[in-house]
Amino acid sequence: MFYDDLNTEEQVSYLIKPILQVLQEAGGQLERSEIRDRISELDEHIAEFEQKLYTSNKTGNQYKKFDFKFNFAIKELSYVGLISYVKFNPKITLTQDGANVDLTDFDVKTEVRDKARSYWEEHSTKNKSKNKPVETLEVEDEENESTDDELLDAIKLNDDYDDDELLDDFKVKLQSAIANMSPAKFEQFSRALLTKMGVEFTNKGVQVSNDGGIDGYGYHVDADDFRTTRVVIQCKRFNSNPVSEPDINQFLGAMNKYQADYGVFITNSRFTNKAREAAREGTPITLIDGNDLIRLVIKYELYITPVTTYVLDGFYTED
Repeated sequence: MFYDDLNTEEQVSYLIKPILQVLQEAGGQLERSEIRDRISELDEHIAEFEQKLYTSNKTGNQYKKFDFKFNFAIKELSYVGLISYVKFNPKITLTQDGANVDLTDFDVKTEVRDKARSYWEEHSTKNKSKNKPVETLEVEDEENESTDDELLDAIKLNDDYDDDELLDDFKVKLQSAIANMSPAKFEQFSRALLTKMGVEFTNKGVQVSNDGGIDGYGYHVDADDFRTTRVVIQCKRFNSNPVSEPDINQFLGAMNKYQADYGVFITNSRFTNKAREAAREGTPITLIDGNDLIRLVIKYELYITPVTTYVLDGFYTED
């Protein structure tokens, strides 16, 4: 895997330009989840890294290295004044300096990493002078050796996490649970999700599973204009491989067989760029990847129980 060949600092650095690029292309503001999606579509190395789960040999827990590196890159861009965000608000906004950056000759090391390192050193010195414990972010690699070098040691997890970051642990557990489903259970899960989204499946529609690239079909009724459309679905539970262009082409052929108005292709993995391009041609196909699944499960509260939690405002922790 490309990303596993990079060291910790290189993994963070690799994300800096794509983050700035998608923000500039979007007009200056996106939510964290939207940035993650767009940089994954921009670069398949990032897409692969974003989806990969690692297992801690110390605890047995699964985690995403990408989460640490992405959040760290966001923090550094904020500290050098190229983006801004408000605590507990998922929106990331380009500053005027960030909007003016010319990415063609932008040096990530000198313009971001070196400047941010000065901030971390100053921040660490202040904490030590106040006799505050310095919390570190310990990330374990597959050989169970921590990569808590100076860069990641400096990250502060107690002062500026937002809602997306607080959900990271839950999202990793959900991603792992979906990946461990049997193919039959994944199809059941996918139909349950689409049912929540307004698709009605018939017994006949469910029985066509594995017939010519179709895992089910149903109908969606638009309550506003009483228009009924036929929907076909395909489900692919992959633990490593992405959905490729041939998978989409096979699905398109099956959609024509069932005279579908549109299709929904669901995977817990990701789609290659060529697969996404193929889905834009011919009969409309809605692509739902692993990140989309997690957001939709949360939105429709599918087989999950929401809980209320509280965090302390700065009043309680500031001197």
